[in-house]
Amino acid sequence: MPHPRPLALSLLPVLVAVTLACPAQVRGDWETYQSEVTTMAPRESFQMRVAFDQLQVRAWKLVIDGEQERCDVNVLRLRDGSLLYFKADDSYHEVVIPWGRGEEVIIVLTNREHKASFTVTMQGPPRDQAHAAYAYHVNRALEAFAAGRRLEAEAECRSALLEDPADGVAKVLLAGFMRDGQYLDQAAALVEAALEDDLPGDMRALALDLRADLRRLRAPLPLPVRQGMEQAEQELARDKPAAALLTSTRLLDSELEYDAAARAALLTMKGRALAGLGRDYEALDALTQALTLSRDRGDEAVVYFHLGRLYAGLENTDQAESAFAMALQYGLPSGLALQAREELRALRDRTQPVER
Repeated sequence: MPHPRPLALSLLPVLVAVTLACPAQVRGDWETYQSEVTTMAPRESFQMRVAFDQLQVRAWKLVIDGEQERCDVNVLRLRDGSLLYFKADDSYHEVVIPWGRGEEVIIVLTNREHKASFTVTMQGPPRDQAHAAYAYHVNRALEAFAAGRRLEAEAECRSALLEDPADGVAKVLLAGFMRDGQYLDQAAALVEAALEDDLPGDMRALALDLRADLRRLRAPLPLPVRQGMEQAEQELARDKPAAALLTSTRLLDSELEYDAAARAALLTMKGRALAGLGRDYEALDALTQALTLSRDRGDEAVVYFHLGRLYAGLENTDQAESAFAMALQYGLPSGLALQAREELRALRDRTQPVER
């Protein structure tokens, strides 16, 4: 059995994007949502309370600028009493605040020795972008995971599901933790349940990757079969369809024992190799056989994707569109999903009537 991939590798892309900031922070294209100037007497304090309903984004940035005047600032998360930011005696303060449903903070600004004015600005990602916001416990799980506290992160995911059993993001993250602990059946059930929910794009991509990973872990193959499949995949990636056809055919004709799912994967490789050699109708036959053997929607999605490409090459537009649509509906890995959407768009553009 292949050694399980560490969970950190599976969750890292998601954490980079959503744990403590949003993509806008990386690109530097924050927009101002609210800005006001407050003038304060010496030692006077100013307090403001911000709740998620007022600023419905995944993360936002607080900027307090006094130019030459200095002040103290602290930002307190109300629900758990945690201090998100504290800095004394400075003229410029900037803090990115993780955000989501159930979040609420209090900002306290305290002036120093002189009467002074401070500009308080709340910035967020561009308004024309979709801002998927996670629930309070999911945000705490992401923060705990980023800090290396995995047991706490798992507990926060369970709390999220107790609060909202339909929280698909919590299901995906918890499935990752279950997979890492080798609770593979529980992880698989969580992934399938999550994929039925309306997941944000990054979490859907993670769920599909987890599903593919779990499928491999739950049905380990004999070493020669696994090595042969990896070899055929590499040969296809290097644009050597004749070699991939030989490898996959040898495995299919061998007396090695493997299940129907593995045979479907081999037939899919064989179909791709035949298509690469221009033997389209033989490729169609191999892919159709693969589809009849597939018992997993993720596997079927991949077969439908390659059927779509084959039908498109044969100028069978209707069947190509149908195959790509089925592939996307059944849940392709993120890379193939992007290709399928592009292929589908190209097909539809080609069949639209030209205006005169």
